[in-house]
Amino acid sequence: MATKVPFHTFILKTASRCNLNCTYCFVYNLEDQSWRKQPPLMSAATARKTAERIREHCVSNNKPYATIVFHGGEPLLGGVRHLDVVLGAIKDVFESSGIEIKFGMQSNGLLLTLEIAKYLSENDVSIGISIDGPPEVNDVARVDRRGRPTGKLLEQRLFEILNSPYKSVISGFLSVVNVNCDPIPIIEYLAKFGPPKIDFLLPYDTYDRPPPGKTDSIDSTVYAKWLIRAFDYWFLNMPQLRIREFDSIIRQLFGGSPLVESIGLGVVDLIVVETDGSIEAVDSLKGTYDGAAYLGYDVSRNSFDEVAACLAVRSRQVGAESLCETCKQCSIVNICGAGYLPNRYSKENGFLNPTIYCADMQLLISHVHKSVLNTLDRQLPMYANA
Repeated sequence: MATKVPFHTFILKTASRCNLNCTYCFVYNLEDQSWRKQPPLMSAATARKTAERIREHCVSNNKPYATIVFHGGEPLLGGVRHLDVVLGAIKDVFESSGIEIKFGMQSNGLLLTLEIAKYLSENDVSIGISIDGPPEVNDVARVDRRGRPTGKLLEQRLFEILNSPYKSVISGFLSVVNVNCDPIPIIEYLAKFGPPKIDFLLPYDTYDRPPPGKTDSIDSTVYAKWLIRAFDYWFLNMPQLRIREFDSIIRQLFGGSPLVESIGLGVVDLIVVETDGSIEAVDSLKGTYDGAAYLGYDVSRNSFDEVAACLAVRSRQVGAESLCETCKQCSIVNICGAGYLPNRYSKENGFLNPTIYCADMQLLISHVHKSVLNTLDRQLPMYANA
């Protein structure tokens, strides 16, 4: 088993409820329902204790910096007042510590007012926005608690912030792939907001619950075709726009490290703290089976050093050693990394499967490889045989 790896990114579930009811949501609409037992909002006491544990972990592992990401549910549900309670408690703990904390947030953006954007800007908190595309695409899955569309309101919120002095608080967009929608208008729409980066996320489905387009056959390459169309348009027309999944594949083809957890064999150094202070594995596992993210630790009783030493965490830090035999023998495993962990799950084999998007990843990575080499061949002839 690999040496214990200290955590770098701490995801704090500052809110356990949400103002949306996205049909694909792994927190509310898939397998795990543990959110029902959580307090709606993280208290100041829990935030403070969590910060003390993070500081303790940084000191014991000689880490001069770490990242804290506010997540949910929807972390803006408590408004500026709750944000200030949580952030104030954390900053108080790290004051004069010499440890640098980078703050981020992932939000659906519907509650992002100018007041909140101003607060985030003044406190150096960046915010990522979950948005699947223009309203007609976004509204396919991202509806409110009454089933009403939300895309137009989100569009208004984004234009309001981007036309304000606080536009730099937006760190990027997170978009779930919908294979029934053309990716080119989606990229064009998202790009007009000028996001620093875009992440395209494959649905968190499994062998027991195949994603749309794979219900008849997991060997279908409908997701590869969508991603290849998106890649070709991006690569030829707007390579200056950062789409991290594509960037990650290209970086790894040239020996670099991945930028996203879902691609490659990079070490997983993040951990989740729920609103009640319980410490859990990456929360996307909640899409696989009830209790999949449960570790049995809590900030009131356990240090993050203890959590980092547990088998369930360390098993995600050993690279190809933890993968199924099919993946170990695959020629692109160092790039694909067997895909995202939730997408490998089946009741029969647990996580010892290739990603359900295996056929897609093989086709996509091959296409990206050829496209990059062809470009090098045209522009830099000395790399033709590289």
